[in-house]
Amino acid sequence: MTLRGLTAVACILALVALPLASRDGAAQIITTQKDVEAELRVQWMMLKRNTPHHPSERVQRLAQCIAFSIIDQIPEELQNLDWEIIVFDDEMRNAMVTPEGKIAVFGGLLDVADTPDKLAAVLGHEVAHLTQDHVKERIGRARMTGAFGALGGAVTGVDSSGMAAVLLQFPFQREQETEADVVGMSYMARAGYNPSVTIELWRAMGGGDRFDRRNRPPEWLSTHPDPELRMTDIARNLSPALVEYNNALDAGVRPRCAL
Repeated sequence: MTLRGLTAVACILALVALPLASRDGAAQIITTQKDVEAELRVQWMMLKRNTPHHPSERVQRLAQCIAFSIIDQIPEELQNLDWEIIVFDDEMRNAMVTPEGKIAVFGGLLDVADTPDKLAAVLGHEVAHLTQDHVKERIGRARMTGAFGALGGAVTGVDSSGMAAVLLQFPFQREQETEADVVGMSYMARAGYNPSVTIELWRAMGGGDRFDRRNRPPEWLSTHPDPELRMTDIARNLSPALVEYNNALDAGVRPRCAL
């Protein structure tokens, strides 16, 4: 990923975590949700322009097909957002969603989300963050801190140092991650994807059966809870999603997306 592309990623992640920005390198408060979303649109365009897209059209179509099959399961008023799903050619193991329905999947994630079901688990989770208002709630929780100087530098593209501190200070709450997993499993199950693969996915994200921390993506880019805790929460909440999955199969629902 280019420096500009990485900066755009950092800005998008930071803006959904901290309602502050800068146009001239000085701290400037973004006071409304509208301001935040306007800045996110700019950063999304920068990300699309400066970061290579995955070269495989089949991969792009697969991600889009799975995402829209999941979006079909959400409330109608949210289905009507201007959804956009792009797989970027980058080794980062991460995905993210903006409040306006822009989903970025980074190519490194495909090493572990290597089946349609596993990719559906990732996309269902990101869509659930949007439908459950987690991004907006995180913006609302954020307060002015000394981190805004780092964010200001990143927005102007002058310096991306300090972004780790910004992101680590404002992760999703564990309760929100659990809710996104539970709701996301429901979405994927109703679309015909097996939610039980979610456990395998997060085991792989954790570095394998031993949860080797050396194999995990950098915490400031993943912004997700410890995989061991996540798997415990998922296992505790898996049964209702499996019921929905079996009901979908009985109703003749089958995934229509494949490589």
